[in-house]
Amino acid sequence: MSRIRADRIVDRAATGAPLFPNGVVVTGVATATTFSGNATTATTATTATNAQGISGTPDIAVRNITGVGATFTGVLTYEDVTNIDSVGVVTARTGIKVLAGGANIVGVTTAASGTDLQGYKVEEGNQDGSTSLNGEFDFLLDNGHVQRYSAATGGNYFPDIKVSGSKSLDSIMGVGDVVSVMLLVASSSHYCTTGIKIDNSTSNLDIDWIGGSAPTAANGSGFDIYSFTIIKTAATPAYHIIGNTSAAA
Repeated sequence: MSRIRADRIVDRAATGAPLFPNGVVVTGVATATTFSGNATTATTATTATNAQGISGTPDIAVRNITGVGATFTGVLTYEDVTNIDSVGVVTARTGIKVLAGGANIVGVTTAASGTDLQGYKVEEGNQDGSTSLNGEFDFLLDNGHVQRYSAATGGNYFPDIKVSGSKSLDSIMGVGDVVSVMLLVASSSHYCTTGIKIDNSTSNLDIDWIGGSAPTAANGSGFDIYSFTIIKTAATPAYHIIGNTSAAA
């Protein structure tokens, strides 16, 4: 095995770097200040302290990038980010998707690009013109907090309030939390709302009606309007419900 000891290696004319047309095998520590061409047979390079002037389209694996600043052109994709800790402004090009755990926002939130409501609130609602209410029916908050039924009723009816067919109201409310809902029903007969359920149950519901009692008859024309303010009072769960009824003809 031959060994060359030299302070500097240059080309024959001593005017530039030597050429290695068949590549270079390097073991140990390699420090590169300028590099061009292909490096395909370097079996071990434990430490590269400087890398400058790299050309071509090599694949480079980097553990950490440290420096004053870096400029990246192209698309940076990272599909498995667990947390983003940002001090300052976060800009999302096409929106932010919030999954389990929700979003805890402290301070001012500004929404633009089609969502600037200029101080107004737009709430999702539901309109049903075909269902004839008769007995218990699901009032799903996923369909909106305000729901309107315009078909003729078939009997006395009452809502069973839950988030969806698979999610309970109890699961999203803490003790002291409040949910308000409104039910509008075409008053085409004498039928009316006679009560309320929460998550398929009438247990631990303290219901107080404005005026002192639940309605006993419909208005007879227009719409009967029912509003319920639901306050969770215990983790049991238990609720205090304020009911109100009015008519619009």
